[in-house]
Amino acid sequence: MYIVTTLGQPLEVLKTQMAANRSQTMVQACKTVWSRGGAAGFFQGLIPWAWIEASTKGAVLVFTASEVETASLAAGINPGFAGLLGGMTGGVAQAYATMGFTTCMKTVEITRHKTAATGVKPPSTFAVFMDIYRREGIRGVNKGVNAVAVRQCTNWGSRMGFARLAESMIRKARGKGENDSLSAIEKIGASTVGGALATWNQPIEVIRVEMQSMAKNPTRPAKLTIMTTLKYIYKENGIKGLYRGVTPRIGLGIWQTICMVSLADYVKACSAKSSPHPLLVKYLAQLSAHPLRTKAITTSTFSFLQEVLGSNLAGVPRPKVSPNVPFPFALLSRAHIDLRAVKMAIYGFFVSAPLNHVLVGQLQKAFAGKEGIKYKLAQLLANNLLVSPVTVSAYLASMAIINGAKSVDEIIKTVRAGFFSVIRVSWTVSPIAMVVAQKYLPVELWVPFFNAIQFVLGTYFNTRVKQMRLAAARRAEKEKAKDTEKEDGPSS
Repeated sequence: MYIVTTLGQPLEVLKTQMAANRSQTMVQACKTVWSRGGAAGFFQGLIPWAWIEASTKGAVLVFTASEVETASLAAGINPGFAGLLGGMTGGVAQAYATMGFTTCMKTVEITRHKTAATGVKPPSTFAVFMDIYRREGIRGVNKGVNAVAVRQCTNWGSRMGFARLAESMIRKARGKGENDSLSAIEKIGASTVGGALATWNQPIEVIRVEMQSMAKNPTRPAKLTIMTTLKYIYKENGIKGLYRGVTPRIGLGIWQTICMVSLADYVKACSAKSSPHPLLVKYLAQLSAHPLRTKAITTSTFSFLQEVLGSNLAGVPRPKVSPNVPFPFALLSRAHIDLRAVKMAIYGFFVSAPLNHVLVGQLQKAFAGKEGIKYKLAQLLANNLLVSPVTVSAYLASMAIINGAKSVDEIIKTVRAGFFSVIRVSWTVSPIAMVVAQKYLPVELWVPFFNAIQFVLGTYFNTRVKQMRLAAARRAEKEKAKDTEKEDGPSS
């Protein structure tokens, strides 16, 4: 998500604009994208599709490529070729697992903004998604997935292969052995070479964009395959058309390779060398001796802090306090430590912690001692399809009660209304978190790791919800003021 939220999405939008409009220069493409909302135009399709794609495809790529590369090196294969095999396998896996429909929907989102620029109100992204699904089924949603698979296979195979080859050449030039580490500049240089050289497959990317484009063109074939699309682009724009958008893609490839190869190597090295903090050692000892009690206290504390921090960060107005109230209570009120924060702490202690303790504990027992990619994938699926729906439902039901729901029907309505939006976030974040835990953390560190992630995300979403409520209240006040002015009419 870091990659796509920083330089990734602007370069992706610019690359897609040039690939879909092959007569435009880079300057013209930049002006066109800017005309669709200024700087925000370069982030079209970021939420939710690019975030969903980035988190899920990153998770699949990291552990698939790492497992294959490690196995290849153990078999005595050359590091460059091992990187090539790992990248190719990871690229194909991420394409068919997650990228078909998300890449399609990102392209649709960008095309929708083009329609809006003409003055026509476009349907929502999810309305487009459902329309495609109704008309063409799962194949329509995954339109162009074969082109995506070819692109990702060649992308990451080339990026990782060229990057590892460049690292080997740098080691030889510097007189270093195969096991000697490279400096940060050397790692970045190798990744830059890998990312830049990997753009040789730009025609595949142009074909993918054309296959997924929503633009209407009477000369375009009705049924697009990789070969018919290639012939169509060559006929319309010649050989240059197949390489439109290659410049921003070079920048995108370099940035992605630096983050997913060089930065990933540093994360692995740091996690292998670092020793736990003494406080963490004590916490883990308590967690081992009294697991449920420790989890309950931790979750209760975090739930309490999420509510307090959310209110303060969102700028919720401080409640008016009577002068007769004792100073300690007035101080608590000013800090937004109120009854709702206490209720959140109770929810964390009695609901969230015990439920997660049982569900995650059973999940860990089911996969204890089982190694290999298929078991890791099975654990990811079990977490998303079995654990997440239960915890999300319990969370929404508890929030309904905390917010004053007085009947079972009100609780059920709250769960139904928020279920898919909340679980979508869970499905976005949990795969990458689970892969990091599986790959880099011992099982005993999983609880504090997932608690930290839940705390950060919970605080963020709590803050955002409060900010939206405040904005809605301000809009309602303005509308009420306007209505009052209309009712009063001009003074005579």
